[in-house]
Amino acid sequence: MSTLISAASQLQALYQQHPDRRIAKMFYGYAQLFMATDYLAKKNYMRAAETSKLGFFYIDEAAESEENDWQMRFLRVRMDAFVPASHGRCVVALKDLDYLQQNPAVPADLQPMITLMSAHALASCQRVADAKAARAALAQQGAEGKRLSEHSTAPEWTPAELNTIIQPLTEASL
Repeated sequence: MSTLISAASQLQALYQQHPDRRIAKMFYGYAQLFMATDYLAKKNYMRAAETSKLGFFYIDEAAESEENDWQMRFLRVRMDAFVPASHGRCVVALKDLDYLQQNPAVPADLQPMITLMSAHALASCQRVADAKAARAALAQQGAEGKRLSEHSTAPEWTPAELNTIIQPLTEASL
């Protein structure tokens, strides 16, 4: 946990010094949610709730500070689609997914991950039939779709995510 706290502090300092580096704010939010998971495991429910709320606040800030930035919206849904349904983030996830699916700037090689996130968000929103349809569609999306269809939780970053989202956003903020 100390490494996570240190990384979060560095990210916080970075976005405070450079407010235009929204990726630092986004990953600061991610770090808060990972810390909340740790607090929850230790039964520190108050700290888990506070940290979780803070994490979603920063993720939303980063995603909404530039309305047409599909990469930041993708990063928000990447977290929202896989958090427990009790967090109530499925509606935000479905809104972002709709935006991504209709945005021509989103590269086609991200489609399998978008479909996987849709399946998870739909299931969290109790849209079981739609979630099953998304899972079935995912299995038909080539080798990557088939590979992702085997995941019941958030998978590691895919090569498409690293190449079209993480790397460009990181390089742009240097």
